[in-house]
Amino acid sequence: MSEIKIKRPFAIASINAAGKLLRKIGFKRELRADELMQQAMQSRGLHDFGGTDFVPALENLCTALENEARLNTIGRTIARKSLLSLLQRRLDIVHYCNQNPGINHQKIVKPLFIAGMPRTGTTILFELLSQDTNHRFPISWEVECPIPPASEETLYTDPRIEQVNAQFDQVEQLVPGFRAIHEMGATLPQECVAILASHFMSEQWIVSYNMPEFRRWLMQQNFTAAYEWHKRCLQVMQSGYGEGKRWLLKTPPHIGYLETILKVYPDACIVQTHRDPMQVLASLSSLTASLRSLASDSIDPAAIGRDEVANWKTFLQRGVDARAKLAEKHSQQFFDIRFEDILERPIAVIESMYRYFGFEFSDELRQKMQTYLDNRPRDKHGKHEYNADDYGLDAEQDRALFEDYLKRYLPA
Repeated sequence: MSEIKIKRPFAIASINAAGKLLRKIGFKRELRADELMQQAMQSRGLHDFGGTDFVPALENLCTALENEARLNTIGRTIARKSLLSLLQRRLDIVHYCNQNPGINHQKIVKPLFIAGMPRTGTTILFELLSQDTNHRFPISWEVECPIPPASEETLYTDPRIEQVNAQFDQVEQLVPGFRAIHEMGATLPQECVAILASHFMSEQWIVSYNMPEFRRWLMQQNFTAAYEWHKRCLQVMQSGYGEGKRWLLKTPPHIGYLETILKVYPDACIVQTHRDPMQVLASLSSLTASLRSLASDSIDPAAIGRDEVANWKTFLQRGVDARAKLAEKHSQQFFDIRFEDILERPIAVIESMYRYFGFEFSDELRQKMQTYLDNRPRDKHGKHEYNADDYGLDAEQDRALFEDYLKRYLPA
């Protein structure tokens, strides 16, 4: 299938057209890592980014945005604003830690990671586990605006909530119907890709922009420094609360970095969700196409589908290999859940998981989870519709690529 044409509101289409014309006649402001870093430092009056280990990723990302992503005018504006905002966030976090050195001694104890492909039950699992008051999870607004950190009393009342909700509303205006695919809200739990984005090594960039060369480069990198930055961000957010709660963390790409997670968080508990990849890839490809349509007018659904197949083949195989390597010393730190079990008996599955990890599961918590399920809205923002054929997926051929994973976790 060829590239699809994106229908834009007149005002947006006019801005993109005007920007295209200006670039043709030589008016183009390139995305450059050194220039963005200098601008961030000037805007904040700070210069310490917490080291330079993020710079290669930022440089490669800027190159890919210029050479691969085929950005329209709006997309170029959004990319520049995002990169600058994340650099400013790094400066703010590092400065705050330097001013409050006790933050670096905050202990992250036995964090609970949820990993597994998107659309495998990770979201409902995350939502149910968030009903446990013993859990502390990243909230969207505090990931976007971490300094100063929120306190327990202000987590859901901070004035920055309104600011972040306005940002999410803009996304829905530019990509109508996006909330039907992926719910957004300032006070909703946030995924770890948003935290890793400020180290510039995150799947968030890949989903948002078409950059196959950057993806290949990223998949070959050591993510230890990225997860150490992730830990520092948790320490900052935790400092407003104090120690005592268990972090609840989620993002599908964690499955590709299990050894790194256990290196940075040696006592982590990891829950992996499982579902036939061919029941997931069309929906995931549709999400990627929708996100990329915000920044580019060149969307090739079939190419997206093939990229997602290759990407998740790599991620899941890494997970299989890592689990085999870690089995002797860390097998008790992993718990597996099938998608069907989450749908059919979610609370029973969670109770089994709590017993496995030695967490307390009370009658009160069971009732809270049941009440949440009873009141959880369905298709609140509309129905997500997609067609697997549009993304060049072949159920029989593509499933064979996941043979090792299916044999290990979903045997026939």
